[in-house]
Amino acid sequence: MTWMTRIAIAALIGAGLSSAAAWAEMPGADGGETQIVMNPDKGLPLNVGGKTLVSYYQQHDHVCGLTIVLSESEAGGMASGGSEGPHGTRITTNVTPGQTLRVDGDQNRAAEFLCGPDGRKMNARIYTRDAYPGHAGKS
Repeated sequence: MTWMTRIAIAALIGAGLSSAAAWAEMPGADGGETQIVMNPDKGLPLNVGGKTLVSYYQQHDHVCGLTIVLSESEAGGMASGGSEGPHGTRITTNVTPGQTLRVDGDQNRAAEFLCGPDGRKMNARIYTRDAYPGHAGKS
């Protein structure tokens, strides 16, 4: 193995480890409740019950235009930085001021997006939701 090949392999391993550390520190990964004020046009990665959500919003026509890319957290695709496997599902919707959009994950974890007045602000909240009736402890 040449010297340049060894350096390239070390760089890739280092990038992979720092990428894994970044995903582990993602809001919602600790299992507690997290609230975040979102900035327009800025991506926000979240961990919600075994899923990775990358979301952003844009203000237009006095509403919050929300885009979420949902993918598996465990392996493959966008979530692990790889190119194999599915890259996620894109969801785009308008959320009117004062209304929320909720995405449920496993282990009763949820992400909730609240649109502020005139769509100028959006808040994200990661939390543990109540179990659905008849499904205590299940998702």
